[in-house]
Amino acid sequence: MGFKFHLQKNKLVTAGAVGCCLLMVAFPELTERASKEAISLWLNAVVPCLLPFFVASGFLRQSGIAAKLPPRIYPLAMAVLSGYPMGARISGDAYREGRLDKAQLEKVLSYSMVTGPAFIIGSVGVGFLGSHKAGVILAVSHYAAAFLNSLLCHGGGSKGVSRGIQTCRTDRYYDILTDAILDSFRSIGLILAYIMIFMIAGDLLQFSGLLSLLPAPETAAVIKGFLEMTVGAGSLAMCQCSLAEKATLISFILSFGGLSVLGQSMSMLGGCDIPFGRIFFMKLCHGVLSGIITFTLAAFVL
Repeated sequence: MGFKFHLQKNKLVTAGAVGCCLLMVAFPELTERASKEAISLWLNAVVPCLLPFFVASGFLRQSGIAAKLPPRIYPLAMAVLSGYPMGARISGDAYREGRLDKAQLEKVLSYSMVTGPAFIIGSVGVGFLGSHKAGVILAVSHYAAAFLNSLLCHGGGSKGVSRGIQTCRTDRYYDILTDAILDSFRSIGLILAYIMIFMIAGDLLQFSGLLSLLPAPETAAVIKGFLEMTVGAGSLAMCQCSLAEKATLISFILSFGGLSVLGQSMSMLGGCDIPFGRIFFMKLCHGVLSGIITFTLAAFVL
């Protein structure tokens, strides 16, 4: 039974990949436009926010300094400073180094896979919704839901299998920094690929006319956000519903992250033996909790 399911799953994935390739060949202009939009988003938003922190976290890890930092707090702190998928990257590093066991890793992921307040309040609240209050509500809901999500996650376990704190000679710091930079560019390149894939998928879905068959534009915008978070949030901001409704739906999308963020997080968790379904459910719970909190707060504030 398991073998047949695995075989059917492989066939489905293969058919989907072939279908996407054919669509990209059939509509090269659409693919080119979506790719340019993805690259623009990556260059203007992702690289400035993430690359410095990727380099810094890589240097701290390879120099052994990160081993002295609390593995349950450090991922959250860096994620709040830089956004997705920094929490997954640092948590995965801690697991691979033996500073977290699997149960602890799931627990840390449940609250550290968050984005930064600057993006939530500035880009989404003020930029998309034109409301600083809405941005603050989104940020409060995002982090409060992450806390509640951690209470629902039953990870605990032992104190991990410590492999000792690494030390290095001062004359090796240049080599460590170089390795951290190269590794950071690899990670940032993976993020670009995921953003591009799901932005192309969203544009192909829009071009197919399927989204126009949906009963409300808000539904179409949520589906776009299910694929790529920023695109969905921007689409929802242009809908004609009330500010409270927009904030609630955007809150869900920001906390869920979209398949693009989930794919980025899974790439950062390579070798950690965390199934995609577990991450999907974890972020879905985060999104639902965040949406409920936003809806409640918006009724009193907006």
